[in-house]
Amino acid sequence: MNEILVSIVMVMIFLFSIILRVSFVLVSIFIGSLIAILNSFYNFNFSIEALKIFSETAISFIFFSLGLGYTIEAFISNLKKSLVSSLFDLFNLLIPFIILYLITKDFFLSLILGICLYPSSTAIVVKILEFQKKLVSKAAEIMIGILLFEDIILIVILSILSLYSMSKNNSPIITLFLTIIVIILIFLLSKFVINRYSPLLERYIQEEIGIFFILGYFLLLYSLSKMLHLPEVLIMFFSSLFISQSVSNSIRPKLEPLKNFSIGLFILDFMSKTKLNIEVSLNYTILLLIPFFIILKILTTYLAFKYSRIKFKKEDIVFFLPRGEFSAYVSKFANVEIFAFISILLSNIIVLIEKISLQRKTISKQKK
Repeated sequence: MNEILVSIVMVMIFLFSIILRVSFVLVSIFIGSLIAILNSFYNFNFSIEALKIFSETAISFIFFSLGLGYTIEAFISNLKKSLVSSLFDLFNLLIPFIILYLITKDFFLSLILGICLYPSSTAIVVKILEFQKKLVSKAAEIMIGILLFEDIILIVILSILSLYSMSKNNSPIITLFLTIIVIILIFLLSKFVINRYSPLLERYIQEEIGIFFILGYFLLLYSLSKMLHLPEVLIMFFSSLFISQSVSNSIRPKLEPLKNFSIGLFILDFMSKTKLNIEVSLNYTILLLIPFFIILKILTTYLAFKYSRIKFKKEDIVFFLPRGEFSAYVSKFANVEIFAFISILLSNIIVLIEKISLQRKTISKQKK
């Protein structure tokens, strides 16, 4: 019965993504929220256990994809273009952290809650820009630069959090030492094997059998990180960053559908499994502050655009609001899933309302 439910949900995600012309991640958020309500009040039994490997590897897929096709020089160049705008955006981490720390007096909890609020969902934002045909606009360039900056901040923070959470298995010093050793070994493997034989690899990766190499290499690194209790976010990012650009360009088109599928399942799994009760370590004041923090995001995005002196519209600011996969992932470090659930759902409701409003305006203009 559960397999049939999963199949129906997947078809629904497909249909609503086409009808609403929005990211499948956004649709997964709303369907997952509906399932969470049914689970909480009607004992609706829904699970994607059979596809768990995809949801578990989603965040690693994101950071592995992030490094593909980039060089360190290219990263620095892209960050420079939107550095000031990214610093404005950083207030979405610092201000919530300070306010929440004053309320909770708990540094770790405040940091986790701040990180939940900080990053926009790359999967949702880029897809909306694509549907709106704004990927080549100046506003989109600023947004993508900020998203890149957020990713770098997340890599650093998530690696530290992973070291902290894994200290139960290894001491932080041993974990850090092993992480450095593994990264060096991956660098040597990339330099003397993958990049050295790049023409041969490119040829076979582009064929049907190429997906076996890509998945095999990815899962090997992912499993190794898990087995040694290492920060997989850091390992996956550097493992792809060391691959030559020519090989990366061959891998990316093959990996993209798998990455997207994994993100969709991950956010669906997270939203549907969140228990909708307030009997957690958070008080009502913290949850009531979420709308204020969303307004803060609107304000900082507005200031970033203003400072950059580019032409932008109201929807450009709204489309940068949605929280998603990163907020869901980070919330698990402190068991604050309900906080992430509300911030993800609320921010995406605003985006969906704006999207529907734009569609109505477009239809109205066409009729005239």
